[in-house]
Amino acid sequence: DIDGYVEVTRALDMAVAGAENGFTRWGFRDLIVRKAMDIVQPDVCAAGGLSECKKIATLAITHGVECVPHAWGSAVGLAATIQFLAALPDQPPSLFPFSPMLEFEQEENPFRDHLALEPIRQVEGRVKVPTGPGLGIEIDRTVIDRHRVA
Repeated sequence: DIDGYVEVTRALDMAVAGAENGFTRWGFRDLIVRKAMDIVQPDVCAAGGLSECKKIATLAITHGVECVPHAWGSAVGLAATIQFLAALPDQPPSLFPFSPMLEFEQEENPFRDHLALEPIRQVEGRVKVPTGPGLGIEIDRTVIDRHRVA
């Protein structure tokens, strides 16, 4: 409901975020161009992957819309999101930009907290970019086995 988002965004004096269930740059295009929200939240694992989310972020930044990706789920999704954020410029392009923000889930989640051999941790409001091969993490397959149903 793009018109509804536009109405809510214009009526409030606080930032409106959304679109965590959006897909591809074409799904985000009208939201961004119409500035239907102040912050778009593509999910790297659902919106089309790293390359597609980079295109979404570029479109958002070009139109003055902030991009803070949706990052709930497993350590794999979190690692992918962190790698994505590491490739973004500081936002907004201005005299006082700030580093891209990470939505860091706080609920107990064994697939986020224990799936990586070296867990991704938030320390004093910061998360380090994993530096291993691929997405930067190595999976502990025993965690998968412990939660296997069939």
